[in-house]
Amino acid sequence: MINESLINPKSIVVVGASNNINKPGGKLLSNIINGKFGGELYVVNPKESNVQNIHSFKTVNEIPNTDLAVLAIPAKFCLETVKILAYQKNTKAFIIISAGFSEVTEEGKQLEQEIVKVISKVGGCLIGPNCIGVLNTN
Repeated sequence: MINESLINPKSIVVVGASNNINKPGGKLLSNIINGKFGGELYVVNPKESNVQNIHSFKTVNEIPNTDLAVLAIPAKFCLETVKILAYQKNTKAFIIISAGFSEVTEEGKQLEQEIVKVISKVGGCLIGPNCIGVLNTN
């Protein structure tokens, strides 16, 4: 189900943000910045203190509550990240760019199903996994 946090978020976190705009997390962040997003923008990258001139948090545990999470991290880290965001950070919308789920293996399918369960429990919505995201032209 599509919700307001997905279509019109007041805050966004890019998990796996990068200074390299040739990487998915770098390009996504660049698009959000260049698209003139007017809300709070957070980035998570455990190896960087600053990503594209934005303070970088080491883990999602450190960020404030956020409406929308965009994940560009390896599939194996997505479930735990989604749990923290959904249960502790009140995140209600998720876009998972990462691949490696039901399109690849049975294990990936189970991981995807667990992610869907967590997001459903909190009344959230999910675009993905293995997608390019959404565009809001407003």
